[in-house]
Amino acid sequence: MNRLFGAGLLVGLLAVLGCGGSKDEGGLVPVAGNIKVDGETAPNAVVKYIPQGNTGGHGGTGTTDSTGRYEITSPYGKKGLPPGQYKVTISRRLNPDGSPPGPNEMPIESNARETLPVKYADQEKTELKVDLSADDKRSFDFDLKVKKK
Repeated sequence: MNRLFGAGLLVGLLAVLGCGGSKDEGGLVPVAGNIKVDGETAPNAVVKYIPQGNTGGHGGTGTTDSTGRYEITSPYGKKGLPPGQYKVTISRRLNPDGSPPGPNEMPIESNARETLPVKYADQEKTELKVDLSADDKRSFDFDLKVKKK
C-alpha cells in the first residue's frame, strides 16, 4: 500500500512540475527583423507570430521602432519563440495625420485605421509564414507591397 501511495505521489508531483518543462520555458530562438512598406521603413507596425500545427507555445508580438526593426517577445515577456511553423501578421494602425494611436486608446474609440492590406494584417488571410528552426540566426525581414503598379 505504501508503494502505491508513493508511486501516486511521484506521478502527481511530476504532473505538477512537468517532466521537461514547457516549450515556453527554454529552447527559445531569437526572432527579430525589419519591416518595410514599399521599400520604406515602417515604424509603429505590430508584428505577430501565431503558432501553427504542432508548434508549441503561444506565439509572440513585437512593435517596430523608428527604423522598422522589431523583436518578438512571448506573452510571458521572454524574448524569442519555440522552433516551429508560424503565420505572421503585420498591422499598422495610424491616425489620419500619420501618427500612431495612444497606448491606452481603445481601437473602437480611436480615429486610427489599418493602413496595410488584409493579406498582411488579418490572421485568417495573411500570406506571411515563417519556419523557425532551433539554430535559426536569420533576420526575419518583410518588405510589404501596398502601392498598386
